[in-house]
Amino acid sequence: MEAGERAELRRLMQQLRDGDRTAFGPVFAMLWPRLRAFAVRFAGADGEDAAQTALLKVFSRASEFDGARDAFAWALGITAWECRTLRKRRQRRREQSGVPDRPGNDPERAHLLRASAEAVMGMLSPTDAETILSLATGRRAAQGATYRKRLQRALARFRLLWRTDE
Repeated sequence: MEAGERAELRRLMQQLRDGDRTAFGPVFAMLWPRLRAFAVRFAGADGEDAAQTALLKVFSRASEFDGARDAFAWALGITAWECRTLRKRRQRRREQSGVPDRPGNDPERAHLLRASAEAVMGMLSPTDAETILSLATGRRAAQGATYRKRLQRALARFRLLWRTDE
């Protein structure tokens, strides 16, 4: 999704958040094909169901949308979570699926995890995201106990968002 489209989606999501129902159609038109393709790729035949559930959650939670964050990353995170939930449900029921049970060398699963992590990073505050990225790059903004505490809190918020179903 291009930067201009992301900005337009953010603007439309803010309108939905504020109660403007005329934004529903354009948001649906922008999100549905992308979320459906993402979910079908990673959840197989049931991906469309996961995408529908995710889109319902996006619209039902529109009032919770934070306009300072990327709307597409937010919607993609919800979709990734739905795919993950669907996968766990299949495992509990011992159903066979097109998605492998173990990560191993599966590039699709690695892509799903990367996309999920990026979506969660998009939901974090800029300070938390920068702190976590500094760990990966080795460039620390702060030193010693300050950095360790900031990192601990940022990772705790990341884990909470990663696990949150709603």
